[in-house]
Amino acid sequence: MTAKFKIMLPLFTLIAMLTACASTRQLQTLKEAANHSEWQTIADAKVDCDDEDDACQQMHLLKGDACYRLAKQTTEKLKNYQCAAEQLQLGIQHIPDWKSIAPIVGKPEQYYENWCESLRLLRSEQNNNANAATYNQKLLDCAQGFSQKAETLQSAASFFLYNAELAAIRLQPFGPDTCPALRQLQHKQALATQEAAHSAYAENHKRLLDDITGIKSLVPGCYP
Repeated sequence: MTAKFKIMLPLFTLIAMLTACASTRQLQTLKEAANHSEWQTIADAKVDCDDEDDACQQMHLLKGDACYRLAKQTTEKLKNYQCAAEQLQLGIQHIPDWKSIAPIVGKPEQYYENWCESLRLLRSEQNNNANAATYNQKLLDCAQGFSQKAETLQSAASFFLYNAELAAIRLQPFGPDTCPALRQLQHKQALATQEAAHSAYAENHKRLLDDITGIKSLVPGCYP
C-alpha cells in the first residue's frame, strides 16, 4: 500500500463516521418534530444520506409519512403525494430486515398502505395512458410487496393488487386475452370482496368488483 492510500483510508473512515453522526442528529430532530405534529417541517427537510444506513431509512419513512399526512389534509395534494410515494419507497426498499426495525418504526403494512394509496391517486391524475401505466406498474410492485407483509391489512393489500391488475387491463387495447383476464380477475375479486366484508375496505372491494363487471360488459362476447 502506498503512502497516499495509507493517508486516505483513515480520511474515508472519518468522513463515513461524520456522515453517520449527522444522519443520527437529523433523525432525532425529525422525530422531535413528529412528536409535535410538525408535518410541514419534516416534509421540507432535505434527506440526503446513505440509504443503507438505519437512520437514513427511518428519515425517509418519517418524511414520507409527513407528506402523506399533509396530502390527506388537502395541502398541495399532488406535490405531497409525490413526496410520500418517493420517500416511502426509499425507506421501504432499503430496509433489509423489518423484524429488527419494526420495534422502532412500527410494522411495514401501514407504510405499504400509504405508499400504495399515494401511487393510486397519482395514477388517477395522469393525462395520458403512458404516464398512468408507469404509475400503475409502481402500484403493482407496491401491492405485491404489501401482500407479503400484510398482517391485519390483508384486505387493503388485495384491493390495491386487484385495482392495479384491472388498470393494467384497461390501459391496453382490448384483444383476445382481455375477456379471459377479466374473468379471472372477477373471480379473484369476488373472493376478496367476501373476505373483506367486515373490513375498512369493504366498500372499496365492492366498487372494484362492480368496475370489473362493468368493463366486462364492454368486451364483445364477455358478458355475463
